Amino acid sequence: MAEYVFRYKLDRGDRHPRRNALVESIARQLRNLLDVVVLTRGGKELKVDGFKLLSDKASIYEIEHPEAASQSQSLGSVVLYEPRIELIKRQLESLLSVVELEANGVVTHVDGFRLKTPSDWLCPGDPSEILEYAASRCNCDCIMCYNKGNPPSIALKSAKRTARDEFNEIKTRLNYFSPSGGISLFPSLGTSWEVTAHPYFMEILHSLREKTSKPLRITTNGRNLTPKMVDELASLKPIYLYLSLNSSSPQRRQKLMRDDRPQVAISAPKLLRDRGIPYAIVIVPWPVDSIAEMCDDLYKTIIYADDCEAHLVEVNLPGYSKWFSPQEIFDLDEVWKACVSTVRRLREGAGCPIVAMPTMYEENLYEERKNLPRIIGLVQNSPAARSGLRKGDIITAINNIPAKTRPQVRDMLSMLQKGEYKQADLTIEREHQKLSAKIRLEDFSYPYTKEFDKHLGIIFMGTGLRLSYIERLKEIIDEHKARDVLFLSSTLVKPTFEQCLRESHLLNSADLKINIEVPRNDYFGGNVFMGDLLVVQDFIDCVKEYLVRNNKPDLIVIPSSPFALGSWKRDLTGRVYLDIEREVGISVRLLDCDTIYE
Repeated sequence: MAEYVFRYKLDRGDRHPRRNALVESIARQLRNLLDVVVLTRGGKELKVDGFKLLSDKASIYEIEHPEAASQSQSLGSVVLYEPRIELIKRQLESLLSVVELEANGVVTHVDGFRLKTPSDWLCPGDPSEILEYAASRCNCDCIMCYNKGNPPSIALKSAKRTARDEFNEIKTRLNYFSPSGGISLFPSLGTSWEVTAHPYFMEILHSLREKTSKPLRITTNGRNLTPKMVDELASLKPIYLYLSLNSSSPQRRQKLMRDDRPQVAISAPKLLRDRGIPYAIVIVPWPVDSIAEMCDDLYKTIIYADDCEAHLVEVNLPGYSKWFSPQEIFDLDEVWKACVSTVRRLREGAGCPIVAMPTMYEENLYEERKNLPRIIGLVQNSPAARSGLRKGDIITAINNIPAKTRPQVRDMLSMLQKGEYKQADLTIEREHQKLSAKIRLEDFSYPYTKEFDKHLGIIFMGTGLRLSYIERLKEIIDEHKARDVLFLSSTLVKPTFEQCLRESHLLNSADLKINIEVPRNDYFGGNVFMGDLLVVQDFIDCVKEYLVRNNKPDLIVIPSSPFALGSWKRDLTGRVYLDIEREVGISVRLLDCDTIYE
């Protein structure tokens, strides 16, 4: 079978350089390289902002760094995940601005390039990523679709391709995918639509299953989950579905999603249950008529999901960017508080766990003490549920090993589940009483599965904040010998981070000052305020405003999660985090951390 050719267009437009064309070509090439490499000397990072020509050491030429708008539109989302392709594109364009290519004495005009050896572009990959390449079209038109709120730089798309062309690319990607090594071709993902709407969806899924027996997760709006498709999915287990039901009312689902056959998705949960496929019901509450109507439907939909033995109900609190609507649609706090209140009212009586995401919003509203390993839900028929644990219990020890934070407990439970243990002894706090519970790890049935559950069926209020982040922060501060540190956090994480700082003895030095600032989400705008959606320009603007009011800090520290797209430390616009340092003239370090939004 012929391999798919990964090819990219070159921009050969007039550049009108401000200085000598040859100097400009060198400057662009250096600038491009500094977007993917960090220079070092003697093992330490070396900051450069200009260069001299060996033929003219008297002149210094500045290396300017372009803003996000200059990224290559023709490359689509590959810019965000594999910047070396953009590097090659820019290098070629730079060279072609000062030379012409020829073959046999005749000028040859080149307008693109292709990747020569795909195996050179292998990187860590997950099996589910293969499926996402098929999510290129949709069969609904949801009024709250997040794709509609993406800025132009994120919504970059290559020219429309046929389903067959997409399928050929996916088959080539499958050929290079190594399940045992967790290796695949470089990602090139953009906005994700409905994977089951692809004409070759089932063929792709079967091919993927031939390559790996690992668990597969599929997100779907459910419009194609007919009995026939559910039967075919059951033959390919282990599979987990995130079913974006949004409403159990045919009329409301039709209004929210413009689904012309809403009953197919509404009937799907029972089909999935009968075929032994675990699934989560995903709901995005949207005040299309009124907040009261929205909450009433949210209540009824969760009850329906519980009756159908959903593994989990995931309520994604709604938001919108300025690209979705420049005018205010609803008050975020009013709507979010109403949704969380509805979730908490249902949580006590429901059998299935209910999570309102982002979970830290609820925690900041209702929990005086953050980061506790408090149980908010138990997967039905899980080892934890059958052990007698209850919602509200706080786990204080596992097999006599004390634990204080959510991440500690989650890690310990995960190790238990991955190991060959048969039983676990938990110590819990319930209504100020110390109790114990024995969990038999092999005692479970549907909807709990060992393939997809990580914590014996216990659901917490998100991942929480690891105390090791405070230790790493101290290491970074010590490395820079900094005494005045600016830490850029987010609205949701700040309260927990402040609590961890207060309780840690590591950073309590009298001569150390750590100021915490929360940048605005200006780039996305609207009522978006998630820290992981901050971009380089948001951080730059925040630092500049801070410097108007305060002395210049020795160091700026930023959590790494806004730059977790791939492994190149780039934000959602394709800019590398080092642009912050270049713009404000202060050392910037990333504090490696997991994405807390779960």
